[in-house]
Order: sequence, then structure tokens, then C-alpha cells
Amino acid sequence: MDIKPQDFLSAPLTTIQSVPVLAGCLAIVAGSALYCGYSWALPKPIPGIPYDKAASQSLLGSLPEISAYIKKHGRLRPWLVGHSKRHGSVLTQFWMGPLAKPTLILADFQESRDILLRRGKEFDRSSRSISIFSGPIGHHHIAMRSDDPRFKGNKDLVRDLMTPAFLHQVTAPQIYDKAQQLIDLWTLKADLAQSRPFDVKQDIVDLALDIINAAAFGLGDDMCITKRQLDFLNSLSQFEPGIGPAGSATIPREAHIPDIAAIYEFGHHVGTQFKAISPKLAHPYKVLTSPTLSKAIARKNELIRREVEKTLDRIRTGDAGTRSAMDNIIMREMASAEKAGREPDYHSPQIYDELFGFIVAGHDTSASSIAWMIKWLGVNQPAQKKLRQVLSEAFPDHHRDHRQPSAAELIKTPLPYLEAYIQECLRLDAPVPLTQREATVDTEILGYKIPKGTEIFMLASGPGFQLPEIPVGDDLRREASRGPNHHPYGQWDHDNMDDFHPERWLKADDESGKEYFDPYAGPMMSFGFGPRGCFGRRLALLETRIVVALLVWNFEFHPVDGVLASREIADAITTSPVYCYARVSKIFE
Repeated sequence: MDIKPQDFLSAPLTTIQSVPVLAGCLAIVAGSALYCGYSWALPKPIPGIPYDKAASQSLLGSLPEISAYIKKHGRLRPWLVGHSKRHGSVLTQFWMGPLAKPTLILADFQESRDILLRRGKEFDRSSRSISIFSGPIGHHHIAMRSDDPRFKGNKDLVRDLMTPAFLHQVTAPQIYDKAQQLIDLWTLKADLAQSRPFDVKQDIVDLALDIINAAAFGLGDDMCITKRQLDFLNSLSQFEPGIGPAGSATIPREAHIPDIAAIYEFGHHVGTQFKAISPKLAHPYKVLTSPTLSKAIARKNELIRREVEKTLDRIRTGDAGTRSAMDNIIMREMASAEKAGREPDYHSPQIYDELFGFIVAGHDTSASSIAWMIKWLGVNQPAQKKLRQVLSEAFPDHHRDHRQPSAAELIKTPLPYLEAYIQECLRLDAPVPLTQREATVDTEILGYKIPKGTEIFMLASGPGFQLPEIPVGDDLRREASRGPNHHPYGQWDHDNMDDFHPERWLKADDESGKEYFDPYAGPMMSFGFGPRGCFGRRLALLETRIVVALLVWNFEFHPVDGVLASREIADAITTSPVYCYARVSKIFE
């Protein structure tokens, strides 16, 4: 029915008056809907747990503050420590973005250890942690929850790689050999640098990759980056180092061969996943838009395929034996297939991802750890001198004859101060300064009700580690985590928590007075705890033990100045020093 203007003019007054009333009602309804939607979208804190009020009143949650902090400092992890400090609470909450559930920050070593060690049925790998790895290496066990039906089979494939037998017989000789090549490289670089410091960060990264490549595939010197760099420098007929930061010497490097470049490119991509707002979306987007990454993935897969075939050829010709992780994994797949009555699949995504995950994780953690240890050698001269002294006392015949202790001798000989030095470096500069978990059921932490699906960041730095712990009453803790039988760790002296002091790890035996290393001297969580703790922990400790011992045996590390001595940190898969320079002189010519 058409309504004409004159009809409106002739309409009853009540009809005309009802129009603004209707409009007002609609406005109220719309406003109420908007308000309800706004209120619904606002962050919802878990009752009782401290949080930033401003973040709870913003649709973006804590994201603006986090983004501003990262823009200014280039890192997120110190913001987490600061959040706990300003609230004076071991448990705080924040929101990563719009419509996000609260994420918890747990800054209490004792509670974190209890969760990781004893509460695996309540807490598992977090959704974010899984999303970081699910794109790049989705068939590796690190990208799986513990109840994933694939998880046990994957762990069975690699379970021998961290046994003492494999580490000592297969991995240790590779560590020793590659460390010797680094010593040769630095001897040449020290001559070229003429008493000036030179950048060693990439050399350490190369060393760690050389070691893990040799352990994973049994690769020869033609694929050894350190050996190729040494040959490259020896091939230069005339060369004068340039001048770098703080007067350091800049020494040229040969470009990586394509296979090595592909490993580095893919490893770098995994590192960028940690900084992505949405790792699940970031990976496919990067693969689609970056030809360099796509080619690196293809080349990485071809490298693994080629090495698998080499291993199979050796086994088929009767040349069996375990020379590498590849050999071990292939033989495990053979045994598993025979037991299950199926054909073995040597090119399964599980084998490819477990092998490459072994490389990425083993190389990055070790490289960061060794970089900090080298940095501390120059910074803390008394610790370096004592370390060299205890090594010479442990191997007096070797010292007299100017020869190095063997890998087996370095492994078997008690060296408490070396262990203390390594652990003190890891305490102050943990390569992985937090562990992520997610509540898989409705549960409790320190008396607070924690809903299923809540993510927790457990700090391995800050309060309790380098800062005084935030007090927590024992009555708030579970009975299973109280007392020396359940929590045997001491606490660090508040007067020197941020100082480099390896002696804090050493105790004297009551009967003999002999010095020994005490792993329970105080809080330490660099490798996590429990069944989902760092898979490569034993490898990292073995590698640092051999490498640091050989470097201190062969070189004196002199102090470096200015920005080169900075403790500025770069975050990726692990935390590493931005500046890692060494000024060395050879001890034994």
C-alpha cells in the first residue's frame, strides 16, 4: 500500500508522536546491543589473580603495551618478568590480543617444577607452542600433545639418541673433531686479527650446526662449515682485515654451500614463528610468498632423502652399525615395521621431521649456550683462570706435554668447576628463559581456580633466579611439592644473585673435604623438567663440556671493551648475545 504525503499530514497526532518514540526505542536497543557486545568482548580476568586494569578495559587487552615494549626493546620476555615484579605476585595474568583468554605468568621455581615434573595429566604443551612448530615440522614430537596417538611412535624413533651409549660413542667424537677444527680456525683468525677482537658468533653457530649435522647424518668434511671457512681463509693470498665495531677486526667468510644455506634459512624461519602473532597463519603465508623459503624446504627434504638412501645402501651391502642418528632411526623403523608386519616407510614425514627437528633444536640451543660461555670467559677473567687451572690439575701429564685430553677423558674425569661454570652461564643467560604449558582440565595453581585451556608462561629467569624470589606461603602449595624430599633445591644468596659466581654451585664433602658440584644448590630451569622437558639436554651439556674445555685449554680469552662487552640479548628460538667477540691468544704453540 502506497502512503502519500497528504496521508501523513492527515494522520492522527498519536501516530505522528509514535515515530520518535519508536526511533528512540530502536536507538536504546541498538545501544544496549553495542554495549553488551562491547562488554562481552572485553577481557575476562580469572578471579583473584593480579592483572593490569587498563588492559582489562581495552578490547585489545595487553597487546598495545606489549607491542610498544617490543618496538622499543625488540624483545617480549623481559616484559613478562616486569609484569610479575610490578604486581609483586608469583602469578599474574594478561591478554595477548582481542577476544583472547587470559595468559598466566608463573614466576615461582618451586611451583613451576611441580607442574612440569608431577602434573603432566593436568598440564601439557600449550596450543601456541604447538602452533609454532606445527607448520614447519608438524610431524615432530615437539608439535604434539602427550595424548596425540602419534606421540609415542615418534618418541620411540629417537629414544636412543640421548642415551649415554649413543652420546659417548657416536656424538662425542664428532663434538671433539669439530671443536678441533674451530681451534684451527680461531688460531688463524687470531693471527690475522693481530691482537684485535673478532666476531665469533657465526663461528659458534657454524660449529653447533657442524656437530649436529655430523651426529644426525654422519656428514664428512665436505659439508663441514668450519673446515670450509678455514680452507677459504688459507686460500687468500693477500688479506688485510677491515675495522669493525670498537676497533674489532672484520674477517671475510665464504658463502655457505646450498644445502647448508637451506638449513639455515629453514631454521631462521622456525625462529620467526616465535615472534608471530598467529604462527598457524604465518607459516603458510611465508611459504606462499617467499620463494627463498620454498626452495629451502625443497632442498632440505632432498638432503634428507639423499642421506636416507645412503644409509640404506650401506645397510644393504652389509656395512651396518650406528654412525649417526640417521642410522639409528632407520634401524628402528626396520624393527618397528617387522614387529607390526608392515612395509617400512623410510621417507615418512615422521622420520623427516624428527631428523630435522633434532638438527634445529640441537643446533640452536647449543650455539646460544656456547656463545654466552665464550662471552663470560672474556668478561670474568678470574673464572677463566680458575677454569684453566683446574683443567691443568686434572690432566697434569697432558699439560706438561702440551697435548689435549681426549673426548673420553673429558667425559669421565670429574670436573666440578667446569660443571659449575657451565651451569652459572645457563643460570644467568638461559637459552630458553620460559616454558609454556596449557591446562588440559579445570585445575588449581597456588589456590587459584584455573579453567581448562588456560596457557601458562613459567619463567626460568627473573624472580628466584637472578632476582629475589616473591614470597609464597607453603600452605598455598600442594603437599606433594613441599619439604626437602619433594623440593631439594636451595635458594640463591640475595646479595649476589645477579653476579657471575660459579662457586655458588660447589660444596665440600663432609668426610673428605673434596669439592663437588651440587646441581640442587639453587633454582635452575634452563632445560625444563619432566617428560616434556628439553629432549636435547644431555647433548647440550655434553657439547658445552667438551667445547668449553678445549677452547680454554688452547686459548687465553682477553677482555673486550665498549659495545663488544654488552650483554644485549637477541630473541629467536633461543636467547643469544647480540655481540659475541673474542680476543684470543694461543697458549700452546
